[in-house]
Amino acid sequence: MSSKENKKRASTLAALLKEKPRRGRPPRAVSRQNVYVTLSDEQKERMKRLADCLPEGLSRADLPDLAITILSARLEALHRAVSDRNREIPEGITDLESLYLLWDLSLPAQNSDPRWTSIRVSPQQTIEFGRVQGTLNAVFGANRSETFQLALALLTQFLEDSTLKSTSASLEDLRKRIASIYL
Repeated sequence: MSSKENKKRASTLAALLKEKPRRGRPPRAVSRQNVYVTLSDEQKERMKRLADCLPEGLSRADLPDLAITILSARLEALHRAVSDRNREIPEGITDLESLYLLWDLSLPAQNSDPRWTSIRVSPQQTIEFGRVQGTLNAVFGANRSETFQLALALLTQFLEDSTLKSTSASLEDLRKRIASIYL
């Protein structure tokens, strides 16, 4: 066999394998990263319900990105409110529960059996989540799971208050809309 025939066979095999359907998650333009948090069964069900409220073109996989975007925007708005002082959070906010009350969120229920689960987050949102979680950990001692639960509560409030179902938007358009609302 000549090297030309080997090359031809390899390219034919590559072409056949390229057309073969793959198992698992469909590929995305930007691969997402796993972030592990504890969520209760009720919070997982809430995520399924929230997926139905999303505009056309977005799926349940986009929920963690949106939740982190909203939390990041809300914390940035708080930081801007106290920008002339040397604080990250206003003086009256002394714990995570007071942050829930400031944003008119219902306090999280003390769940008896939260379980570890992974959420898929885009790389930029992973960076934002780390920054937000670091801030809340330094100020209140909040862990990653508590931070994501706060983000999920903010997303629930946002989707219930807005009329996004009738619109068609991409994830980036929705991020810009969130930033324009809160910042």
